[in-house]
Formats: sequence, structure tokens, C-alpha cells
Amino acid sequence: MTIIEFFEHKSHVENIISALLCTPDKVILLGDNKKKMAKISQRYSEIVQSRGFSVEFVPKSINRNDLMSIVSTLEDIVDENEDCIIDLSGGDDLSLVATGIVYADNADRIKLHRFNITNSKMTDCDSDGELCKSAPLELTVEELVAINGGRVIYTDEKPIGTYRWDFNDEFVDDIHVMWSLCKQNPYDWNVQIGLISRMLIMHPDPDSLCVHIDISEGTAILKEMNPNNKINEALYRSLGKMGIITDLVTDADSISFRFKNEQIKKCLAKSGQVLELFIAISASEIRDDKGNPVYTDVMSGVFIDWDGEIHPGTQKDVENEIDVILMKGLMPVFISCKNGNTDINELFKLSVVADRFGGKFVRKVLAATEIDKKEERVEAVRIRADAMDIRPWFGIHKQSETDFDSELLTLWSTK
Repeated sequence: MTIIEFFEHKSHVENIISALLCTPDKVILLGDNKKKMAKISQRYSEIVQSRGFSVEFVPKSINRNDLMSIVSTLEDIVDENEDCIIDLSGGDDLSLVATGIVYADNADRIKLHRFNITNSKMTDCDSDGELCKSAPLELTVEELVAINGGRVIYTDEKPIGTYRWDFNDEFVDDIHVMWSLCKQNPYDWNVQIGLISRMLIMHPDPDSLCVHIDISEGTAILKEMNPNNKINEALYRSLGKMGIITDLVTDADSISFRFKNEQIKKCLAKSGQVLELFIAISASEIRDDKGNPVYTDVMSGVFIDWDGEIHPGTQKDVENEIDVILMKGLMPVFISCKNGNTDINELFKLSVVADRFGGKFVRKVLAATEIDKKEERVEAVRIRADAMDIRPWFGIHKQSETDFDSELLTLWSTK
């Protein structure tokens, strides 16, 4: 089987989806920059090989402004290759007109199909009742990033990387417990988690799961940030009562305790971590009305290396972290999570990374609890988000379970 693709410069998913899902012998890429297509073809080949099969990618130049030249090129390809399928997902007007001309004379030798990225469906454009689909119409987060030229980096490759969470049942329950405490007062949660993080850095314990907070020192640190901040011993008692921390000892001078395990420590050493994980877990658990998972892949704390290579020594990599990435079939959702004050700059960061590695079909979401106490600032962020095709999802901590699920269900559907 040979698939003919009209090369899309801004939508790599459209260029490679037929190769991934139809397992052809060859994909011929038609475009106006053969050198660029040749370089990108190497990337496509590696991604296809990661699924356990091999596809030959052949870049071929066309003049997009010369209809009859495109027709001639297509006719040559059809004459030289048996069992040809032309993918109509990409291509400009002239390319599609040329396809119609060639198909009219070769309907017995050519099949036509098109992918709908939004609903992950393939359309039988020649109405012969046959489709080439042989694999699920879905991509993983890693595949999406790789298709767009990057790579997901993990902590076993670099200290600052994507952490491989073990989402066992007990840990999932613990995240729900921590979120139940966090959402009661997101600001105070951030204050207390910020203090724990500072203590872990300033006074590392030989037993890595233990932390000791000196009351006078901690109080001074918190008041430097905000005169109204104070240590909330009630929160630590709640964490202890619910089994998130153990060996809790409090007196007039100090608070000490032990994290339940290493994953809990990571959750309680970063103020926004619980919100990220709660959204990721909820996305993994949510089902449609038929009982099927809404999202086919979910990752949190995703570190992306822009060129897909880790550079040794002092040479710096260009990297960014996206808090949560969801895949619904072929549709990506990039989410920035904020459990406290944020500003318009966060919108730009999200937009740049999402557009680069999510492609033209990406959905972008700013998920936040209280982004600011002043309503006019909240409205300014909301207006800018709308202008940048970023969906504002504010006040998460105040939503009922029904409202939260309703929002989560539809994140993929609209920009």
C-alpha cells in the first residue's frame, strides 16, 4: 500500500497519521520544500518504528501553483505504485482539484480518505465502503510531542524532568484527600506548602521523609512574604489525621512529622502539585455516557525538550514544562494549572508551548483556583485568554463535583 500525502507545514499530525494508523509500505510526501520534508521524514520514520513497524517516507517536490504539474506528478505516482490511497486531510485547493482530476481517470486504482482530527474518525471519501484503518485512531502524549519535533524528558535522564508517578489506588485516594484540604483555602495551602518546601531546602534531614519546622523561624519566613501569613497547625493535624503524614509532633517551639512516602513528599513540597495531579487523575477516571474513557492518554508535569536531544556539559537545552497534557484520540489538550495568583505572562508561556507541540488542533486551558483577589485583574486575564484561544477555567475549588466533571468532559471540544 502506498499513501500519498500533501505535506502540511503546520500540522505534522495530518502528515503522519495515515502512516501510523494504516501501516502502509510507503508514504509519498508532496510539498514545495523537499529538503525540509526529507529532514522531517527521518523523524516520522522513528515514530512509526516505535510502534513496531516500518514505513518508507519519500519526499517529492511539487509546484503548488501549477495545477497541471501536480496532476502530472500524481499520475506518475499512480502509474509507478500499486494500491494507492490519497489522504485528503491536508493539501491546498489546487492540490485537491488535481486529485479530483486524477481520480476521475483512475477510480479503479485509487482510494480516497480523510481524517477528522477533532473526532478521531476516518471518512471514506470515495464511498467504496473500504477503509484502511488497522490501528486505533489515537496518539500518546509522547508521540504527539515527538511528531512535532520535541521529546518528553524524564527524571531518570535529567534531574529536572517528568516524574513517573505510580498512580496506585492508595495514592489516588491520597490525592483526593489532599485536594479536599487544599480547596478549602487554596491561598493558605500554598503558604503552608511553601513553608515545607523552604524547610526541606534549608534543613535537609538525613531521613529524607522527615521534616522539622522551627516555629519562630517559620513564622519569620512567612511574614517576610506577607505580614498576615502564619503557621496553620490545624492543617498539619488534618494531614496527620488522614494519614498523609505520620509521627506528627507539635509543641510551642516546633512542628515535626514524617511524609507517608516519597510521592506524598513530592506533593507536599510544591504548592501547585496537588491541583495538577487532581486534574490528571480526574481526567484519567472520567467516562463518557457509554462508559468509555474520555481521554486516551494523560500525563502531568510534562517536561518537553524542544529539539529532542539532551545536550551534555554546559550547553543548555530549551525546555518547558506543561502541567497536564490530555489526549482525546488525536486531539491534544494542554493545561496550565495555577493554585493561586497568576498573570497574563502565564498565558503567553502556555500558548507558545502548546502551539509548538500541540499543532493547529490543540486546545489550551488555564485551570486555576483564585488567580487574584481583585475582580478587575481576573477579568483582564479572562479577556486576554479568550483573545489567545485559551479556555479560562477559574474557581475550580468552588465547583461541585457535577460542574467540575462537566467542564472536564468538554475541555477538548472548544478552543
